Amino acid sequence: MNSKLKELLNINLDDVTKEDNDALIEEIKNAKLIMPIEVISNADAKDFKFNPVKITDDDGQMFIPLFSDDSEVYGYLTAIEIYTKDLAEMIGNNPENISGVVINPFSKYGVTLPMDTFLKIFE
Repeated sequence: MNSKLKELLNINLDDVTKEDNDALIEEIKNAKLIMPIEVISNADAKDFKFNPVKITDDDGQMFIPLFSDDSEVYGYLTAIEIYTKDLAEMIGNNPENISGVVINPFSKYGVTLPMDTFLKIFE
């Protein structure tokens, strides 16, 4: 899952070219990623309802963690696979004031996208 995305994420920042960056944006635009969730609906509910798990950086800013594949997910028990375009649509006008998304936040070369940058990918 997402082998090209993971390959692009693992390029050392000193070696990244404009072509690599453009390819990364295109991969993110079409990616199906793993998103940890908190289930908020009852087990017997007809509609499955959830909230994305959020993580906080050292400055107190909230981010939605996303993972390229199972090997990157650490410690989350409940997660779904979601297309990034569907996540962008779900976030919409960002009512929770989330600062952005982080892809593979616990890996050496994770990438952080501010929310406005993430949403602009899908305009």
